[in-house]
Amino acid sequence: MDFTEFVNHFIALLVVCNPLSALPAVLRITRYQTLEEKRKTGMTATTAVAVILLVTTWFGTPILRVLGIQLPAFQVAGGLVLLTMAFSMLSAEESPMKVTPDEHRERRESSGAIVPLAIPIIAGPGAISSIIVSVGHAAGILHQVMLTLVSILVALTMGLLLYFATNLEKFLGQSGINVINRLGGLVLASIAIQTIGSGLVGLFPGWAH
Repeated sequence: MDFTEFVNHFIALLVVCNPLSALPAVLRITRYQTLEEKRKTGMTATTAVAVILLVTTWFGTPILRVLGIQLPAFQVAGGLVLLTMAFSMLSAEESPMKVTPDEHRERRESSGAIVPLAIPIIAGPGAISSIIVSVGHAAGILHQVMLTLVSILVALTMGLLLYFATNLEKFLGQSGINVINRLGGLVLASIAIQTIGSGLVGLFPGWAH
């Protein structure tokens, strides 16, 4: 993996994690907390996100093999998940795939740092699918090490955003958040379509011609 590919993986995973979707979520979850408690919640969520992404990087593909799922099939399924999320982002809405009614209730009953903030709002089905597909594109320990660095960097970026969530909301405003969300949705839709296309070619090689 060269530097350009590293940057591409970082941007793709960051868009999938959708930091601006996490911003209003963490503000709602921590609205009754002090500033210190809000930052502690953000750091707990960041740690959980890092663990989830790293576990997926190293054990996601072996789990697929154990289950007998081919990578092209997972690419198609993962691409559809990403496309669903992209449509929600283009509408400046929170994807129902990320947060269910039960998770909304749990959010009100707990600090919400791990569930639902870390998973599924940040490290949800889209992020997990994206990592597994990226691991499958190129075999080798070096590739996984680079994806590990990407995962850590994304988690740190999310951590900074969550730490300064209150300041960022005041700076961007809801309109600014919606505009950037829509731009991210367009990028994510492109990634999703490319992933689905690669999966379909893998499942039906004749389509490549």
